[in-house]
Amino acid sequence: MKLRELLANIDGVLFNPEHKALDTEVTGLSTNSHVCQSGDLFIGMPGTRVDGGNFWQSAINQGAIAAVITPQAAENFPPQNTDCIIQVADMTTACAEIATTFYGYPSEKLNMVGVTGTNGKTTTTHLIEYFLQESKKSTALLGTLYTRWQGYQKTALHTTPFAVELQKQLAEAGQAGCEYAVMEVSSHALAQGRVLGCNFKVGVFTNLTQDHLDFHPDMEDYFAAKALLFSVDYLTGRAILNQDDVYGQRLLDGCNPDQVWSYSVSDSTADFYTSDLAYKANGVTGMLHTPQGEVKFSSPLVGQFNLSNVLAAVAAVLHLGLDLETVVASLPNFSGVPGRMERVNIRDNQDLTVIVDYAHTPDSLENMLKASRPFISGKMICVFGCGGDRDRTKRPKMGQIAAQLADIVVVTSDNPRTENPEQILKDVVAGIPETVSPMVEGDRAKAIEWAIKNAQAGDGVLIAGKGHEDYQILGTEKIHFDDREQARKALELRLN
Repeated sequence: MKLRELLANIDGVLFNPEHKALDTEVTGLSTNSHVCQSGDLFIGMPGTRVDGGNFWQSAINQGAIAAVITPQAAENFPPQNTDCIIQVADMTTACAEIATTFYGYPSEKLNMVGVTGTNGKTTTTHLIEYFLQESKKSTALLGTLYTRWQGYQKTALHTTPFAVELQKQLAEAGQAGCEYAVMEVSSHALAQGRVLGCNFKVGVFTNLTQDHLDFHPDMEDYFAAKALLFSVDYLTGRAILNQDDVYGQRLLDGCNPDQVWSYSVSDSTADFYTSDLAYKANGVTGMLHTPQGEVKFSSPLVGQFNLSNVLAAVAAVLHLGLDLETVVASLPNFSGVPGRMERVNIRDNQDLTVIVDYAHTPDSLENMLKASRPFISGKMICVFGCGGDRDRTKRPKMGQIAAQLADIVVVTSDNPRTENPEQILKDVVAGIPETVSPMVEGDRAKAIEWAIKNAQAGDGVLIAGKGHEDYQILGTEKIHFDDREQARKALELRLN
């Protein structure tokens, strides 16, 4: 595609009309000046610390035919020859427009489902993917853990990719034969315009609780970012909204009723709700009520919060045309999601329960502890920490929740990043009442080992915060670390 065509629909673009590259064929897009290849168009995106457009000269030297940059970057590093650069005031919109145009507007060729919310996105998207695949629908999944479809899987760097990578992945999924694309849509992605150009046939809202206040100034800004998914800029079909969540109710109040399905664990005024529930250690059973009728169901996922995820996923796939009876019949065989209420066993007759979960917010930690309590006969030991360079206000809140709901609290490091690990531990402990004496151990491996070693038969060790992650970030270095591996090592030591 010629550069002239890529720039045709961009507002406020400034370039030399005699630009020698306008009729040059663009063979690729790159936002990294170091990996530009001959024939690429370089897009210099402004970042939180530095404007990527500042490196436009490096991109040209690498073979880029031109560089799209901000006026500020052009001022910082003025070119001697204006043929090299194209200035755009709104880089977010320009990047999305260039990417969607270059890759042929791939979302228009896919049935796209976007899931947003603080907690539950990963489980809900995996459920939707599972239901679609069980109905023989070729489906792509894009989210926190990985991007995957039949014959392809890649570990994700971000919950939602940036525009160039996202549009490329959607195009490749379509070329691979996918009819559907199910993706987690983060508040960062919506605020930064990463998903501009995507058309969603279904938008799902799970919930909103305190998180990412290092990025958003307050909860209202956080909510406003999430709400964008349900605007006319993105959603072309139906919104699936959690009626049990106060922010979900706000979305319901502002949406066209004809374009919404609501869901609730127990409120019969919702379009999707449940009744006659029986919670067990291996899941939940009950009656599922939907606009297509009611049916008995059995889910292998524990906890009320997971029941909410099931309702959201069922609603999404019914809107996409799947059959209710078929969907519910397949639910008992869902294998779960890595790092989400994942049990760690090294033998069948293991005498204690060990669970690893991604819970890293006050709400998700509370949900995890409450969901686990019914099937732990002994004491509940909670091992958790909080990440550095992130919202500090949630640290004491999580300490308080752990102290209230667990019998033994073990405070340890998560991903301290560039913060002082000891200060993070102090911030967490500050929320723990003086009547509770937590075990404080900054070495996460030692903390897990201590918890499992000191557990008695019938106890449960709940390891929260990192879930599926197989690394720990210390300073600016990422080292290998997997809670599940550490738990297995500790269990082996316990047996010997």
